[in-house]
Amino acid sequence: MEIASNFSETLSELMLIHNLTATKLAREINVDCTSFTKYFRKGVIPTLPYAVAIADYFCCSLDYLFGLANEYEKKEYLPCPPFFEKFQEALKIHNCTMYRLAKDLNFSYQIIIAWYHGRRIPAMGNIIILADYFGCTLDEFVGRK
Repeated sequence: MEIASNFSETLSELMLIHNLTATKLAREINVDCTSFTKYFRKGVIPTLPYAVAIADYFCCSLDYLFGLANEYEKKEYLPCPPFFEKFQEALKIHNCTMYRLAKDLNFSYQIIIAWYHGRRIPAMGNIIILADYFGCTLDEFVGRK
């Protein structure tokens, strides 16, 4: 799984640069330390809220964190709006229906409805697919400014 591997490698590098242990970082961002063990095994990637917390801690973009951007540019971000708001906005801007999105990306129509109404948040792998589909960065897609 390339996404998990990229995330794990970038996180390891950032922790090394900032001289952090997994225990200290977990405590700083209020995440269970065992989650980091899973991240480093390259089999699990964080949920959107944890990914944003990690990116915020290191002042980096989500794209950099997941290996989609090469440059580590330190930048402070404002808090993200709820995911469903940005999702609805992306559909509207791109004149895309939920049905069309489901068909184009082979996603369940019911899960897209749940995202649209704020009942669920997509996994980061799906957020990466969605941002690519809409032609924007992860940060733009989730509303990090």
